[in-house]
Amino acid sequence: MAEPSYGDYEARSRVTQQHILDTAVDVLIELGYSGASTLKIQERAGVSRGRLLHQYPNRDALLVAAVQHIAEARVASTGERTVRPKNPGKRIDAAVDALWSMYQQGYFWAATELWLAARSNRHLAEALAPKEQALGATIRTVIDEMFGSDLTSRPEYADVRDILNTSMRGVALTYAFDPRDPSSDPHLAGWKRLARRMLLT
Repeated sequence: MAEPSYGDYEARSRVTQQHILDTAVDVLIELGYSGASTLKIQERAGVSRGRLLHQYPNRDALLVAAVQHIAEARVASTGERTVRPKNPGKRIDAAVDALWSMYQQGYFWAATELWLAARSNRHLAEALAPKEQALGATIRTVIDEMFGSDLTSRPEYADVRDILNTSMRGVALTYAFDPRDPSSDPHLAGWKRLARRMLLT
């Protein structure tokens, strides 16, 4: 039997790393920051402690990497799946729907756990800040692509994008204690009207 090649080893390592990151996000969502210990993640992932610590030297490094990796993948996937109608009004509606869907995904709650913990954890805040800045740039790029260059060139566009993001984040947080169907959220129609009014008139 042939010895595994370096490429085989690298492929297995990437699969293991992805599994660890997915598990870390799941544990963070389920148990919160205080409950997402490296031991719990190790047990759930079914990997050795040595393998886990080899990839990530401490819990905060692991959790930050996990949330950022999952978020980048989900944001990119959302952007790829979004229909971009030629009609500007319909494209605005589709982009608002897609943006709102980002706040219904698990990584949003995982990120929220880290944001809250970072308020009183300087080391976590220092690890999280540059990652969040990079992720924010990625999210803005994806949102811009969903709206299209004819709309992003409008003087009011940056304000629209910021208003939508901050408002959606605030509304999404209420789902923590008041879960409901996000597709029928009354704010959704209002966000679309606001975006249309600011970008089309």
